[in-house]
Amino acid sequence: MNYNQNAGTGLAEHIRMTLQLPVFGKILIVCPASDTNYDRLSDIAKVDPDGKVRLYTTLAAAYAAATSNQNDVILLQGNSSHSLAAGIAWTKSRIHVMGMDGGDRLVQQGCKVQLATAATTAYVLKVTGTRNTFRNIKFIQAATAATGIHVIEEGAEGSVYKNCSFVFGVVDNLDLTTATEVLCGSDSATFLNCLFGTETLLTSAARAVFTIDQVTASQEFKSNILKDCIFVVSSSEADALLLKVAANTDVLFTNLFINPIMMASLDSAGGIALTVGAASAASLVKGTLNFANLATFNIASFMTTADQSMVTGNIPTAATSGIAVTPA
Repeated sequence: MNYNQNAGTGLAEHIRMTLQLPVFGKILIVCPASDTNYDRLSDIAKVDPDGKVRLYTTLAAAYAAATSNQNDVILLQGNSSHSLAAGIAWTKSRIHVMGMDGGDRLVQQGCKVQLATAATTAYVLKVTGTRNTFRNIKFIQAATAATGIHVIEEGAEGSVYKNCSFVFGVVDNLDLTTATEVLCGSDSATFLNCLFGTETLLTSAARAVFTIDQVTASQEFKSNILKDCIFVVSSSEADALLLKVAANTDVLFTNLFINPIMMASLDSAGGIALTVGAASAASLVKGTLNFANLATFNIASFMTTADQSMVTGNIPTAATSGIAVTPA
């Protein structure tokens, strides 16, 4: 069968891949050499006339080849885990990464980007560029070193994360109060249909799943929108949190959470209900956290330290807003 990108099936395949994301940058494909699709993709993704390689076996190599500010697209093969020997400090801008797993998954995305067990990097990705996009990807922090305490560090401007999940893949550091799936100091980020945390590993420390903190110096968590996102944890420690503001200098302007769902897992592995779901910072005056149509499960109170935080929904009552109850 002809897989040449200029004719037949190869041309159709190339058009299909290109139309996945509406940008004009070059298409870079990532597929491990051991994957069953590698030979077919090597027929499609030939070297450019200007000598630029189109097919890579690692995300790190594709990122190194991508050109900042040209809206290049990185397509990740969805059948395999993409292992990173070290976390990527994502300083480039306007790079768009898409997992090719069919899309639209709210959990268990087929395309996985995972930090290697032996890695010592604190993060899988540390994103500080401008207007990067990530879609259909499961980010996994699987390093066992005591330094592996974050999945994503987000200190960028205008990032988009859609149908992504952020989880720990090992339990080693879930007994540390410093461990957090997302360390977030975004400026004007968009999170759509994302999942933060997992119920399959047991947390045993009073830690937070989503921590609002500065990642880029002097850049607060500001003007962000998180829509239809889920925060989840299985914890044997009742003082664990699903969301936390680290300090009163870490929030600016308005930040909107639309239809957020916060859940603590009650399970035979040791997961218990949480005392509080989220914690603001005392004397937070620079900006606000606004929760529209909040729902919580297995949490006694949504937020007791609620400086500059507001909730609206079906049960707008102080201290109990959005708290799920057992039906009569």
